[in-house]
Amino acid sequence: MKRSIRLLVAAVFAATALLGGSSLKAQDAPPAGGFKNAFLNLNKSGKVALTYTRWDDQVGKGNYTLAFFWASWSDEAREELPYIQAIQKKYAGKVKVLGVTYGDEIQDSMDAIQEWGITFPSFVFVEDAVPDGQFDIDSIPLVILFGPDGKIVKRDLHGEEIEEAVEEVVK
Repeated sequence: MKRSIRLLVAAVFAATALLGGSSLKAQDAPPAGGFKNAFLNLNKSGKVALTYTRWDDQVGKGNYTLAFFWASWSDEAREELPYIQAIQKKYAGKVKVLGVTYGDEIQDSMDAIQEWGITFPSFVFVEDAVPDGQFDIDSIPLVILFGPDGKIVKRDLHGEEIEEAVEEVVK
């Protein structure tokens, strides 16, 4: 797994340089301990920014989290995106929205974030680096709603079901 992380770091550095992203500082290095992976999002200047974080630092911290497993090659994921972004906007401060790219090349994920205008941060999937075994992922997109304790509340949500599930828990 350490080799996968090192390869990910090298690839992300190269991709960031190709995209003309900002230079990385020492604090942008992967955090020590726990699941860690690249975390991409669109910054205010419209470029894909890179940070690192752990899954456990993002999910189960007292807030509901809507996780959207997506890939740049998935037309279905692109169709679900407006529902996810509507949740992010409508329930800001009540529900955190996170993406997880799955089965995607890093550069393709970065390009899709920029092209699709994805406004929520996304973990970049690398084999054995995302805790996918516990999620039983068999198709993309996959939407999972996690409770404040990090446990799955609902999964396999699509379209209007997404907002219905979120509405139910934030009442």
